[in-house]
Amino acid sequence: MAHQVEVGDFTIGKYEVTFDEYQRFARASGHPTPDDQDWGRGHLPVINVTWQDADAYTRWLSRETGRYYRLPTEAEWEYAAAGGTNSYYWWGHLLGENNANCFNCGSRWDKNSPAPVGSFKANPYELHDMVGNVMEWVQDCYHTDYQGAPGDGSAWLETGCRERVVRGGGFNKPGDTLRTTKRSGQQGNTRLPVLGFRVVRDVR
Repeated sequence: MAHQVEVGDFTIGKYEVTFDEYQRFARASGHPTPDDQDWGRGHLPVINVTWQDADAYTRWLSRETGRYYRLPTEAEWEYAAAGGTNSYYWWGHLLGENNANCFNCGSRWDKNSPAPVGSFKANPYELHDMVGNVMEWVQDCYHTDYQGAPGDGSAWLETGCRERVVRGGGFNKPGDTLRTTKRSGQQGNTRLPVLGFRVVRDVR
């Protein structure tokens, strides 16, 4: 069920957070470095991170830079992923070929592994890999529908939330899971080789 949301100003990462970026946080904080599944690190999106890991990264980045970073809200993520369009995908209603990395997207990485960030064309907001490649954690607690969800674009949170929203589909997921409105939930302590994140910086 759709609901109307008014999203405020924010900036969101052009790419998913990479292993190189996460490694700097891990070294500085003593956080363990996630398993790369032998696919490599560098400019590949970081994977096998829990929601708590992703949240800790944003807090560290905020302290390091003096600016406020966080995970995107679900509404912000969907707004950014759509890129100003109303179609299933930002590039249209058909999956096509080589527009993203998924199980049946027609890319060289399909089914096998993440691709280095920025390997596919950016959406109209100049954001890469908002769908496909790896799924992405967002702030919100997971609810099965939008009944009672905030209308101002803020995160839908509650005390003791254990399950968080995951967005975007991934390299081993079928193409229909990449649709902008598709959503799912995972326990916050879940680590998956197809799950990473990107960050938002508040405009203040």
